Amino acid sequence: MKPLKRFKVFGEPVDVLTDAATTNGQSATIIQTSPPGGGPTPHAHQRDDETFFVLEGEYEFLRNGEWVPVPEGESIHAFRGSTHAFRNVGKTTGRMLIFIAPAGLEAYLEELSPLSPPDDMPQILAISARYGVSIAS
Repeated sequence: MKPLKRFKVFGEPVDVLTDAATTNGQSATIIQTSPPGGGPTPHAHQRDDETFFVLEGEYEFLRNGEWVPVPEGESIHAFRGSTHAFRNVGKTTGRMLIFIAPAGLEAYLEELSPLSPPDDMPQILAISARYGVSIAS
């Protein structure tokens, strides 16, 4: 499937497969590609739930304060409000399909795409707050 959009967030490629426009705001589906050691910092969403499906690679997922393995071909869910993260713990590039409900997080990621921590942290935090995303400290 050809992505609707492709951009990088903090150096990691994101392919948007479905977005708010294609689902009437109901959901979005993206694929995030992560190098070894890659993945987002712990964070929480106040507006959306996410389901993560490991397409390729070796990942761990932060859930309930504990890192748990999520093997290739397996999935895990993050409920809105829960602090979570994932990281590629393998030696090769990994890919994760992420289903988001409702849509909107894909627009957040695209808005973050030109920014880079730590230089742009004030902007990153302001954008995150607008989308109901809190970054754990």
